Amino acid sequence: MINKITKIPVSKLSSEEIQKQLLNLSNWKYSNNEISKEYKLGNFEETWAFLNQISLRSHLWGHHPTITTTYNQVKITLTTHDVQGVSDIDIKFAKRIEGY
Repeated sequence: MINKITKIPVSKLSSEEIQKQLLNLSNWKYSNNEISKEYKLGNFEETWAFLNQISLRSHLWGHHPTITTTYNQVKITLTTHDVQGVSDIDIKFAKRIEGY
């Protein structure tokens, strides 16, 4: 599969590959064919500034995370539906989010 916007080839990663990649990502967890991380931000405004950065990137990449938020807490969950699991694009997106 190829992501329609980024033109990046997309293939499902093995559990071992995912665990290896997560060693380079702080506090991301792998479970049920997805990776996720919970964030606690300073206040409501910081939360939405963070979410706006993620939403812009997801639009540009054509890859949309599941986002759960309450006031200053955010949970980001990434999976690639086309391959029914975690792909390289999920790992790249998680790395990008870490920079925000």
